[in-house]
Amino acid sequence: MKNSDVDHGYAWVVLFFCSVNYFIIAGGVKSFGVLYTELLDRYDDGAGNTAWISSVNSFLMMGLDRYDDGAGNTAWISSVNSFLMMGLGPISNYLGEIYTYRFIMVIGSIVNLIGYTASAFVTRMEFLYITYGIISGTGYGLMFAPSTTIVSFYFEKRRSLANGIVVSVSGIGAFLFPYLIRLLVDTYGLNGTFLIMGGIYFHTCAASLFLIQPAHFPYQKKSAENHAIMKRKPDINVCSSFRKILMRMFKPSLFRNPKFTIYLMAMFLQVANFASNGLILPAQTRALGFGKESITVAVSLVGASEIFARAFLGWFADLNIVKRVHLFMMCSFVSGLTPFCMPFLPYLPAIYTYAVIVGSFSGSFWSLMGVLIIDCIGIKNYSPAFGLMSLINATAFCISQPFSGWLDDTTGSWSASYYFTGVLSILSFLSCLMVPLVERIWCFNFKEHDNNLENHEVEIEESICLYKENHTIHDLTNNPVS
Repeated sequence: MKNSDVDHGYAWVVLFFCSVNYFIIAGGVKSFGVLYTELLDRYDDGAGNTAWISSVNSFLMMGLDRYDDGAGNTAWISSVNSFLMMGLGPISNYLGEIYTYRFIMVIGSIVNLIGYTASAFVTRMEFLYITYGIISGTGYGLMFAPSTTIVSFYFEKRRSLANGIVVSVSGIGAFLFPYLIRLLVDTYGLNGTFLIMGGIYFHTCAASLFLIQPAHFPYQKKSAENHAIMKRKPDINVCSSFRKILMRMFKPSLFRNPKFTIYLMAMFLQVANFASNGLILPAQTRALGFGKESITVAVSLVGASEIFARAFLGWFADLNIVKRVHLFMMCSFVSGLTPFCMPFLPYLPAIYTYAVIVGSFSGSFWSLMGVLIIDCIGIKNYSPAFGLMSLINATAFCISQPFSGWLDDTTGSWSASYYFTGVLSILSFLSCLMVPLVERIWCFNFKEHDNNLENHEVEIEESICLYKENHTIHDLTNNPVS
């Protein structure tokens, strides 16, 4: 990559094909709400509460002949997939630095194809935990973080806009894919839908081939040098090398930055809100008896709103009229208030309106996450920082969706789930409010620590001077000048 390619030239080619990948990846994942209702219809016997599944392996090991899968357990299929999609961010970004982002994304597209193809032939829902949840989730994980990370290395002045464009096309996918999945399910059934969608998602392989490694990562020379060193030193400390890899992959030293830590916590809470809404909205529409077409419209409205909201927010953030963190706080505030109204508005127009609000506020903040991280730690540490952010966001997905489903299983309605999502965003808003206070306390502690060190150094110097004076007097006494 030449210097002229930053904000110009091939940077736009990279942006286009990363947008294609993000369109397919995020659009497909966020349309799981349509498949979610189909899975409930196929596997739910109509009973209320369901038992906890401690893990996929233990569930398969038990080999239940009959199972009653409620909202909570069915949601685990999506949450496992989403967790791996974002949770593998540190690993996929680290591998991308070494073997190029393009190579890792091509491997991810192949793994994703295998997962979807296998999902088309399963006959029991628990096997979807492996085929769709783990295998496809791993494929998504190898593609998701590199698709968004590489863009920030190609843009500087228009970085917010570029990130906004990439994440906004997921809204186009979220708008179109529900109708496509609905058509495929009605025409070919659930198994046929998985098979066809696997072929569609495999187009990410072709798009990834157009990506070029950023100049920040001269991987070939480093890899050759490392390989030569390993050959010359076969007795190298494996544990030490593995520790260095982990430190580079996750870089825990970044958490020493208080602003970075608080922003990650705020993003965790806001992503949990967004993930829960992706589950609650179609499920609530189904529970109110509005039909499958209404579910498709509600999910697609979220995606349509994201198309404009994310691109606009990224463009507006680059104008520097309002601080980016204040824009994030605005999204969190609106996302926190509206869910508390939904239990009292069981009407289809209200659901559609809420879907637009979710896409415009709860979904639009994604265009700010990358630039907020860079504002904290700089572009040099962006790759491991984005990986950490992806892992934390993945945890939010993994926890929030099943918990929202279990609240419905326990209470018999989705009202408690709405309240849960509202509290999450309010806490995200309050976390950002705490940033100046925490930084002040953090800086005060460091200043006090520096002052203590300075005083300690002065005491040492005074002790040395006093020792020298005493030693000189002692020498003059014992050896008087003649």
